[in-house]
Amino acid sequence: MKGKQVSTFAAICLYFFFSGVEYAVILPTLNLYLLSMDAESYYIGLVLSAFSFGGLISAPVYGRITDKTGSSKVTVMISNLFEIGGNILYLLAKNPLMVLLSRFLAGIGSGSGSSIFGMISRSTSKEQRTASFSVLMSLRQFGLLVGPACNLFLRQANFYIGSVYINTYNVQGFFMAILWALHVFIMAVGYFELPQSTENMTAETNNFEHGINSGTEDIQSNITVQSNSKPNVVIRESKSFWVLAYKDLFREEVIVCLFINFNLMFVQTGVETLLTPLSLQLFGWKELANSIFFSIAGAIIIVSFITVGLLSKKFSDRLLLLIGSAIMTGLYIYFLVYIIFASQNRIEQHLLFALFVLHSILLIFDLPFIWVPQAALFSKITSAKNQAFNQGIRMLAMRLGQIMGPLWAGSLLSQLPLMISVNLALIALLTVMISMSYKRLIPENEKQVLDVDANTDPNERTPLLSGANGINA
Repeated sequence: MKGKQVSTFAAICLYFFFSGVEYAVILPTLNLYLLSMDAESYYIGLVLSAFSFGGLISAPVYGRITDKTGSSKVTVMISNLFEIGGNILYLLAKNPLMVLLSRFLAGIGSGSGSSIFGMISRSTSKEQRTASFSVLMSLRQFGLLVGPACNLFLRQANFYIGSVYINTYNVQGFFMAILWALHVFIMAVGYFELPQSTENMTAETNNFEHGINSGTEDIQSNITVQSNSKPNVVIRESKSFWVLAYKDLFREEVIVCLFINFNLMFVQTGVETLLTPLSLQLFGWKELANSIFFSIAGAIIIVSFITVGLLSKKFSDRLLLLIGSAIMTGLYIYFLVYIIFASQNRIEQHLLFALFVLHSILLIFDLPFIWVPQAALFSKITSAKNQAFNQGIRMLAMRLGQIMGPLWAGSLLSQLPLMISVNLALIALLTVMISMSYKRLIPENEKQVLDVDANTDPNERTPLLSGANGINA
């Protein structure tokens, strides 16, 4: 069993690593690829949004299939096929519309992260989960770090496969199709469905009592009454799923987590969209300087993910969330102040550079302090039974942020103080929401422990990387 856990975790790690590599190898040359086809300058935004939109619509579907069948292996392999197809189409594209369609197909493939997070949530205990999520998220960042290095040799491509010409701009599709085909093979031979943790089995037996018991008994009794009629049982079981999903997701603490997810992605992708033109405007940075910056940023964020994994042994998810959001609020105030001075040419260049670098390092390091706890906490406060579907809803909120963030930032590149002011207001609102809902941002079983002894919280003090159940991060 130990060997199966290791090979399964390796396959999962490669999924997130390849996702990061794909983003990092395609993005640097995407604009030039589109321009070589005489595309309009705005088309790159459409292509990036198409990828996010594909993930938005597919993530809940993959999650529901996984919850219904109990298998994440099938959904991940199907998603790999979409990735392969999308990247092959990217390789063969003859016009901008084909490029857009190729990234949409690849985006559909990217949605199976919901199935994986659902499987992780079911097979790990709450004590292990934050560290496990931190490892997986850091692997995607490692892929973002490795991707630019891959481009160093990919940019030399100049050959034919049959009648297909492989060059600097389309070789990325060829490269990623090979990697995703390799992942299909790894999934086929080395991925196994892991058993559900004892903690989650108990939670399912209790039918996630928090806010859900009312209504569940009626549904179950209706199913029992109709048990001699199979079609009626199927209909009522389906109704049961949607009623329970509604009751599970429309709770204060869950809505706060979803808002955190959307808000952070909206702000983060907006800053990513802003960064290249801002660095060009302020410092005259071009491709090489930006590549170096992104590589350093990738290294910083990996260190931060590791730090969060270690701190989660001592501190609760909600405390890390509150600290991370409060720090980010302060950083956006700092960002707004120096941008206002820079836009009015009231600050010297060397001081502006120092302020920019310090702000960037702190902001990048702070991101995982919100990303990881909100993802782990969301899995702990929602139903274990429908976890993959719930993760699909979380990824849907994330994809909405990925679509709207760049569109918002791109429209206000000439009005940076206004854009940053709105982002600051959103982050401040986020901090207020976390503060006001702080008592509810905790799993139900931990609330019961706190009711007994306010000074004792074993679930949040137990080491996360113990070898108890499921996947050891």
